[in-house]
Amino acid sequence: MTKVTAQDTFVVFKNDTRVYSVDEHVGNTYQWSVFEASDLNTELLNTSIVEFITGENTHQVEINWKQAGDYVLVIQEFGSCQNLKAKKVSVVTTPTIEFKELASTDCADADNSFATELVAMFDSGTELAESQYPVTVNYRLDDDIADRTATVNYADKMLNVLGIIEDENNETINNITIRSATTKYGGTLNLVVGKEVHERTINALPAKPVITVKN
Repeated sequence: MTKVTAQDTFVVFKNDTRVYSVDEHVGNTYQWSVFEASDLNTELLNTSIVEFITGENTHQVEINWKQAGDYVLVIQEFGSCQNLKAKKVSVVTTPTIEFKELASTDCADADNSFATELVAMFDSGTELAESQYPVTVNYRLDDDIADRTATVNYADKMLNVLGIIEDENNETINNITIRSATTKYGGTLNLVVGKEVHERTINALPAKPVITVKN
């Protein structure tokens, strides 16, 4: 077995199905296999843990990861010379998403949009990997009867919210609620209870002063 380092790790969610491939060389044959990271001497054949869907003996394979844990994915290529490559795969179970800040304020103006940062984490307590982005977030404002959809990118992790009610004469409070969120690959991000709602307060503008001239 070749050495596998942390830099070689793919992170996937439990029950995710992924496609992996290497360059195809005509005339060569291929063999994919999976090992538990704690036992690199015994190939993992239990299909209740990991299942090859297609391509186990081709340059491209489709795999369903069914159980959380750390694994090593190996591809052997046979031709005039034998070539072996390995990647660590970490399968996680309960990624989460929440608002970084639960409240914000602003003064009323003509712009009814704003952005607020989200925090997405793996169950290990580490930040959701860049490979999982963009994240699709479905959210609602107070009076919405249908979800709104926004795309959150890794670079800034900002949820851009449209439709905030702004009234120059009256204070308004807008509650933005995350309804659901999924990763680039369709994996579900669980909502953190108590941190899925952001309260946006829009302050009314003070009365405009009247300037008078005294003789």
